[in-house]
Amino acid sequence: MAYRKPSDTEIVEAVKDALRRHGVIHSQKKFGELVLAELRRHDSDYSVSEVRIRRLALANDLVSIDIRARESHEKTSASACPVCGGRTERIKNLTVYGGTVTRGYKCKACGYWTGLKRRIPTLYIFSPKG
Repeated sequence: MAYRKPSDTEIVEAVKDALRRHGVIHSQKKFGELVLAELRRHDSDYSVSEVRIRRLALANDLVSIDIRARESHEKTSASACPVCGGRTERIKNLTVYGGTVTRGYKCKACGYWTGLKRRIPTLYIFSPKG
């Protein structure tokens, strides 16, 4: 089955339409389905991933996102944010002796944070901004 990739602007418009019609959306899967339905009104061959929709919605400041996560047993590394792809910054505390200790990492763009043990996002709740 053939498919086509919509442009970023088409996806942004579909996100706006889906949020206008449905308001708060309580899962990434449902959000992806609603945006894809909006896109397929224009072209039935369009296909787009949920991750691309989420990242474009965050990058264009269309949604507020509430992230629920579970803690993993593996250690966290300072790398790209798993939610928006942005850069994470260290959360530091001062020690009694005047040094600093890293407590975790936080993304300035979307608000995702993790401690020394990695937090894995399990649920996204999307709310329209504005």
